[in-house]
Amino acid sequence: MKMLKKGLTRGVVLASMLLAAAAAMAGEITLQSPTEGAFLGKRNQIRFLITGARRAVTVRAVLTGPGGTTTINSSPLTPDPEGRISSSLEYNPADTTPVGDYTLTLSATEPDNTYEPQTVAVKVDVKAPRFATFTPGFSQFVNKIVRIRASIVEENVKDWRVQVNGQDIPGNTGSGNNILLDWDATLVERDGAQAVTFVVRDEANNETTQSVNVYLDRIRPTVSIATPRADTRIVPNTDINVAIDITDALQTSVDGSGVDVVMRTLTGEYIGRVPRTTITAIGERSIRWMGRIRQRNFRLPREFRLVVTVVDRAGNASTPQEVTVRIRR
Repeated sequence: MKMLKKGLTRGVVLASMLLAAAAAMAGEITLQSPTEGAFLGKRNQIRFLITGARRAVTVRAVLTGPGGTTTINSSPLTPDPEGRISSSLEYNPADTTPVGDYTLTLSATEPDNTYEPQTVAVKVDVKAPRFATFTPGFSQFVNKIVRIRASIVEENVKDWRVQVNGQDIPGNTGSGNNILLDWDATLVERDGAQAVTFVVRDEANNETTQSVNVYLDRIRPTVSIATPRADTRIVPNTDINVAIDITDALQTSVDGSGVDVVMRTLTGEYIGRVPRTTITAIGERSIRWMGRIRQRNFRLPREFRLVVTVVDRAGNASTPQEVTVRIRR
């Protein structure tokens, strides 16, 4: 009986030693990236390190979530003389992959060796951020201090950047869903076309770029009253044609809404505005504003003044011009 007990004891000890030896010989796989809670976008590397390998190892990554299950297998990987393998798998989800929480499990298979699988929770996001609104707008005329604003539609904004003509400007980086920035355009040497570029990235490194071409205009419009002149003979009860020539940075930098032609008494009292009839281009940088005063619609004194002010689309105001109009009775 004692001999039987000794034999059993030796068997248990031997089995324990074999299990310990097997455990000591087991390989180990370490998931290096992504880490717990990481975001995965359209292009991802699942990086891992294997130690304790003796033969070729096959690695499998399984992602499970709202989009179902995706399995990625490696080809057989050969360890170096120290039993190490450093490699990666590519995970590039389709554009239609649902955004949400996923589980990533990484496992390794090798004959006569064991590996403990590694599991982390990740977030898959293949949708790029978008801009709900932004200013300045396309082809907008700007002047001096330019308000740069944008509203970003994205739950997980990582960062944003604004550049002008490919160059950084003060305060041009940040995070969050709103861009609030003022660009001091007085530092720009010359007026003309400028490119404002918005770039936003989310936590999965999905990126969206929006470029806007604007026109920097710091030139005050010049105004000339072509008709009527001070010596123009105005007949009572007839229409009075008004022609204003305006020169600015571009032919398109002044529109009708920025031209104000007002009739006033010689003492400055308001009579009315001259109705516009047409605007015509007369040169590369000039337009002619045409209006008409119908005397029957106004109680006009024998003498009155036409006062003209122009504000261009960039906000530059002209020096007011005026002429005294005399109706010959």
